Amino acid sequence: MAKIRKNLTDADMLKGFTEELTFENGMYTEEKVQQSKLKGAKAPAKKELLLPEDAQERLNRFLLEISMEWLKNKNGNCTWKVLKENGEIVIKPVAVTKK
Repeated sequence: MAKIRKNLTDADMLKGFTEELTFENGMYTEEKVQQSKLKGAKAPAKKELLLPEDAQERLNRFLLEISMEWLKNKNGNCTWKVLKENGEIVIKPVAVTKK
């Protein structure tokens, strides 16, 4: 069992500690919060969706179904438009405009 050293400063206690960026601490942008990194492997940057796993699966399934219907009706490529209407989140396919 390791002994806890006494009379350490805050900087000494937190030496080598990096906090993982989460929803709770991500809103404090003025504080420098670093994402923890995996040792030896580079993980691709992934944004976390704040939904339960079963809701994420249903959402992905519905998005896939709508995309397939969109392509089947020969509407071309689409992008997803996310709106907030009357306290609800609405996700709609929108035709891609060529520039």
